[in-house]
Amino acid sequence: MSFPVWTQVITQIVTAVTAVVMAVLAYRTYLRAPEQEETEPENASDNQAEDSLREILVFRTSKQKTWLAVTEQGLSCRIDDNRPGKGGPQWVLSKAEAKAILGSGAYHVNPGYKARTGTFTIGPRRNWLYTKSLFPEPDYLETVVKKLLENASS
Repeated sequence: MSFPVWTQVITQIVTAVTAVVMAVLAYRTYLRAPEQEETEPENASDNQAEDSLREILVFRTSKQKTWLAVTEQGLSCRIDDNRPGKGGPQWVLSKAEAKAILGSGAYHVNPGYKARTGTFTIGPRRNWLYTKSLFPEPDYLETVVKKLLENASS
């Protein structure tokens, strides 16, 4: 028994509409270039890359903030989180570790492909998120990380 012609037409129309919807969703999700605002850094300025740089906000969301700070022990990372039981001190690099990382150049900023966040690596501390609105220029964050390492190793 064969299907009537109208059933085949409806099936082809549904298939075509499904293909168009999937193509639009794929474009929105995977192919479109991320839209980034050209804004001045909110927390970063040329004055902060001075010898007195001790602490800087590198990542911010509505729930979380990540700070890098020079301490008596060396360079530390702390997450402030407004959810119970989350956040707190994450890691500390000793003064000797900071000096070794600085000497070997084992720090890097990767802006990645996401519109709002990139990652940075400081020695063994890999792929930590940073907020692009705070540091639209990855080279500037790399300069700040270098200055923090210098301050932490002295």
